[in-house]
Amino acid sequence: MFRSKKEVRNHIWEKIEPFADFPFPVRGRIPNFKGASRACNRLRELKAYRTCNAVFSAPDSPLRKARQMVLEDGKWLIAAKPHLEGLIILKDGEAKRLSSLTAMLKYGKDVTLWELRELGLSVGIFLQGCVAVDLKGNRVGKGSGYGDKEFWMLKESGLLAEDYVYAVVCHPVQIVEGLENLMSDRDAKVDVILTPHEIIWTEHAKQRLKHLF
Repeated sequence: MFRSKKEVRNHIWEKIEPFADFPFPVRGRIPNFKGASRACNRLRELKAYRTCNAVFSAPDSPLRKARQMVLEDGKWLIAAKPHLEGLIILKDGEAKRLSSLTAMLKYGKDVTLWELRELGLSVGIFLQGCVAVDLKGNRVGKGSGYGDKEFWMLKESGLLAEDYVYAVVCHPVQIVEGLENLMSDRDAKVDVILTPHEIIWTEHAKQRLKHLF
C-alpha cells in the first residue's frame, strides 16, 4: 500500500527506466516508453473512438502517435497547451508532422470553450498519459494536477459526450495496486487502459458504462 502519491511517482519513475524512451530524464514528467505507439494504436479498437468526432489529448510525449491517428482519421483534435495555458484545435493537415507538441503550438488554432461549443463538438475520447494507474480507474499524474483540471473543464462545460471514454496510454509497469486511498473527489477516474499488449477496462468503466458490457 502506497502512503502518498509522491511515493507512487518515485516508485514508477525508477521502475520504468529500462523501458523509457525520449525525452529524458523520466523523473518529473509523464514518462514516454518503448511501445507507446503500439499502445496508441489500440484507440482504433474502441467503438467510442471510431464513432466520435472529437478527441481531447494531453500534450504528453507517449500520446504523439494517438494525436497523429486522430488527424489521419479526419477527427477534430483538441489539445491542451503545456501548463494548461489554453486550448488549441486542429483537423486534417499533415498528421505526422502536426502531432508533435512544437507543431501543434505553431499550427494549431487557439480556441475557447465557447468556440468549441459553437462548433458542436462532443469529445468522445478524453486521452491522458499517466505516471501510474490501477484497475479501479485511479490515476496518478506527475503532480501538476493539469489532467484533472482539463477533465473537469470539459465536463463542466458540457463538451464531454454522454458516453465519453477516459483513456490512458501506459506501459504495463505503470499499472499498480492500492491507489484508492490516495484519491480525492476531484481525481477523475479512468475508464480504459491502453498498453502495447492489451486493452484493459477498469472497474469504474464497468459501472459507469455498464450498458456497453
